[in-house]
Amino acid sequence: MAGLEGNNLLVSSSIQYVINVVLTVPALLYIDRWGRRPTLLLGALGMMTFMFANAGLMASYGTYAGPRGVGNVPEASWSLTGPPAKAVIACTYLFVACYAPTWGPVSWIYPPELYPLRVRGKAVALSTSSNWIFNFALTYFVPPAFVNIQWKVYLVFGVFNLAMFVHVFFAFPETAGKTLETVEDMFTDPLGPKFIGTPAWKTHIVYDKARLLERGGEDSEKAAQFEHEQWSRNASEAKLEAKVQS
Repeated sequence: MAGLEGNNLLVSSSIQYVINVVLTVPALLYIDRWGRRPTLLLGALGMMTFMFANAGLMASYGTYAGPRGVGNVPEASWSLTGPPAKAVIACTYLFVACYAPTWGPVSWIYPPELYPLRVRGKAVALSTSSNWIFNFALTYFVPPAFVNIQWKVYLVFGVFNLAMFVHVFFAFPETAGKTLETVEDMFTDPLGPKFIGTPAWKTHIVYDKARLLERGGEDSEKAAQFEHEQWSRNASEAKLEAKVQS
C-alpha cells in the first residue's frame, strides 16, 4: 500500500524486525527499574499515536486501489505514493519501536507476577494460551478488514490502544520488585474496593528492595514473611478501627 515492491518491500519488512529485536534489549536490562505500569502506559500511548497518524495519512493522501488492490493483492486496497508513503513507513517503524520495549516483553513478564502459587501455573497457562488465540484470530481479521474498511483498520487499532491505556491505568497494579505475598495482599486489601483491593493507580515500584534481595542483602523468605505479617496487622487494625467508628 505504501508503493514498495520487490527487494524494497523485503528490506523494509526486515528493518522492522531488526528494530523489534534491538529495542527489546533495553527492556530486558531496565524493566525492573522502569516498572510495569509506566512501561505499559507509555507503550500504549505511543502505539496509539502512530496508529492514528497512519490512519490520518492514508485518509488524507491515499486513494482506493480498486477491488484487485495494489499489484493484484486485494488486501492492499489503498494506494499511497511519495512522501506520505514514506511517512506511513516511518510511523510503522515507530509503532514497532514503541511496542518492542513495552508491551512485547511485559506481556510475558506481568502474568506470572500476579497470581499466588496455588493458582499460578493454571493462570499463566490460561494467559499464554489466550495470547496465542488472539494472535491467531488477528491474522484472520486483518486481511479481510483491509479489503472491506481499508485505512480505517488503523483507526480500529488506535482505539484498541486507547482502551489498553485506560485499562492499564485503572486495573493493572504495579508488581515490579514485589514478592508474590505482597502482590496478593494488594488484591485483598480491605481498605480498597471489594474484589479489587488497592487501586492500581496507588501502587508503586519497589526497586531498591528488590535489588537488595537479589544481591543477598536480606533473606528473601524472611523479608516476604515479615511484609505479609506486617500487612496483616495493619489490615486487622483498620478493620477494628472501622468497626469502632461504625
